[in-house]
This record gives sequence, C-alpha cells and structure tokens, in this order.
Amino acid sequence: MHLRRAPSATGREGGPRGPQERSRPVVTTPPGRFRIGALAKRVGVSETLLRAWELRYGLLTPVRTTGGYRMYGPEDERRARAMAEARAEGVPAADAAARILADDRAQAPTGPGPRPPTSSEEVARLRAELETAMTAFDTGSMHDTIDRAFAALSVETTIREVLLPFLVSVGAGWQMGDFDVADEHFASDVVRGRLAALAAGPGSRTGPLVLLACPPKESHDIALKAFEVVLQRAGWRTRYLGPHTPLASVEVAVEVVNPDVVVLAGTARAVFELPDHAVEIVRRIAGSARLLLAGAGADDDLAASWGGELLSGDPISAAQLLVRRGGPVAEDEAPGA
Repeated sequence: MHLRRAPSATGREGGPRGPQERSRPVVTTPPGRFRIGALAKRVGVSETLLRAWELRYGLLTPVRTTGGYRMYGPEDERRARAMAEARAEGVPAADAAARILADDRAQAPTGPGPRPPTSSEEVARLRAELETAMTAFDTGSMHDTIDRAFAALSVETTIREVLLPFLVSVGAGWQMGDFDVADEHFASDVVRGRLAALAAGPGSRTGPLVLLACPPKESHDIALKAFEVVLQRAGWRTRYLGPHTPLASVEVAVEVVNPDVVVLAGTARAVFELPDHAVEIVRRIAGSARLLLAGAGADDDLAASWGGELLSGDPISAAQLLVRRGGPVAEDEAPGA
C-alpha cells in the first residue's frame, strides 16, 4: 500500500547496479503476527481456503503493515482452526463461520463504549447480503445493501472493505464452481455502475489532473474505477479511458489534456508484455507526465525500464497515498469510517 519510485537502470553514483546491489522491499513482521502462508501451515489448510473464509465470512481480521502486507494474529489462527475442525466434522462452511463468530460475540466484554469502526461482523453481513441478492439477480436489493454500506461506513471504506472483496470472493467462488459466470457478470455490472455514478459529474476544476487507462488485453477495470473515485473525492481531476485502450490513443490523450499523472493498470503480467513500438510509446508518455504502473501485472523493474514508478497496494489506499504526496486528501468522516 505504498508508492515506490522504481530503481533506475543505474546505481546512485551513475554506475550499473549489480545483482547484489538491487534494492528490494523489506517486510518486517510485527511481533505475534504472520503472513497467510505461515497461517496456512500452522492450521493445515491451503492459502486459497483461508482467503475464501476471510472474504466470504469475515472469519479472519488481518491488519495491514505500512507496506500493504496483510498480517494475521493468534485470534485468526484460533478461528481458522475451529473452522477447519468444523468442516472436518461435516458442518457447512457458512454455519460453522456463523457459529464461531457468534461464540466470539458472546464472549466479548459488555458495557458502554463505542463500537469498532468497521467490525468484521458488519462487513461480513454486508457481503453476505450482496451475495444473496446476486444469486437471485436482485438488482434492487444489491443497491439497497450498497446504500446502507455507504451510509454506515463511508464511500472509501465501503469500496475497500465491502465491494472489492465481495467481487474477489465471487471470482473465487466461480473458480471453485460455487457461482455461475452469470452471477459474476451481474455482480460486476452493479458494482461498476455504482462506481461510475460516483465518478460522474464535472468534479474539481483546479486539482491535479490524472489520466487513467488499462492497456490492450486488460478487460478488468473496476479497481481502476475505484481508484478514480477516491481521487475525485480528494479534489483531483480525472480523465478515464477504461479497459483495452490502445497505447497510441493514450499518447494522443496525453498530448491533448497534458496530465500531471498517467496511470496504466494491469492485473496480469501478460498485459504489460508489449511489442517494442508500444514500449517506445509508453516511454514517450513517461517523458511527458509522471507515469505510474498499477496492478498485479506490474513491478519495480518494469516501471524502471519504462521510466515510471510502481503504484502498489489496494486501490483505495494507493489513491489516498498518491493524494497525500501530491494534493489534498479526503477524510473518511462518515460514522463508522
């Protein structure tokens, strides 16, 4: 969840970097915390299954490091073990998760005091309601749930904690055979429509200007649209070109609007595997504006070779960090944010 300037092809003193000199991000594990691979080994289940339990039922509540890494703790391990034992006994996953979370609530101390801003229970309930509405192809119920989430959690928190994880969960469910492709397409269309509505309108006329696009071969643009929403709410001006945008067309747009920042987003490395003439276009773009590469398909080395920077982390946190480094940032002031 951080913006890193990619290392150049030369070292700090101008000489070429050797293999041992190339800097790499250092991940410091907080005391008592561990990453999902370690949790999977401790519990004896796959990382994929742990992610499904987290996304579908809110069973795990990791914290994020400043570098954007999700770290799990003893309570996550306890709940994951209880879930694994229940599944081994034949208890349906949804029932097991509900029982474990109910037991946690029953054992929690009572008394006055503010409710946690975004409880795992609340987030899990909202995601579950979206899933129920999705499988019934109930557009109205999906919108009602999203409206309640926006009111309770704020736009930014809803996108980060509810909508994007919900879509990831649906995609994982489709891969596992739990959902049909029609479910996934329906859910994506509803969420994309809500994000597009948030981004509609004239917006700011004075903030930094960012041009947003997905290269050819990239059809997944919801995360980029979420990124745009946060930037707009923070006072930035945006020009959104969307998925499958020819790089020559991006260059034309750069020449016309003269943006401060250009973001190219891709979910897979193949999206950024470009022919030489396309790479030259990207390098020219980087010479005209600050170029940021985003998504799982990008890395430091690629960004460096094109004259850009790597924008990493979830779309909401990444957008907020970009804003803090280049302009005013919108605060999550809604109740429960």
